[in-house]
Amino acid sequence: MMSQMNVRMNEKLRIEGNLALEEVGWSPSQATRALWGFAARNRRNPNKLREMQRFLEGASEPEGERPQPSEAVLRGPQIIREFREKYGLPDSDPNDAPSYEELREEALYERYRERGLL
Repeated sequence: MMSQMNVRMNEKLRIEGNLALEEVGWSPSQATRALWGFAARNRRNPNKLREMQRFLEGASEPEGERPQPSEAVLRGPQIIREFREKYGLPDSDPNDAPSYEELREEALYERYRERGLL
């Protein structure tokens, strides 16, 4: 059984949204079904749904107010060095380790993949 939805929205938003969806090969119906599918799959995970809501509403930290890395993140290389020394493990080249930005980017891509955005 199929259902139909009617949604009221600003005309300019509808046009711009349709153009953007068209660029990635999606119709408004496909995008709506994907959103409802995500909600249905995550109905028992309200945190995931709230995260999606914040993402879709464009919530983000204002410029210049990004959270700062914790002390553990900043001390990470030292913690690893101490661990290796304690257990007699060979030292690794710190230039081989990914940077904070690379790790952050990888984490974001993983979140986007989980959300079905990539």
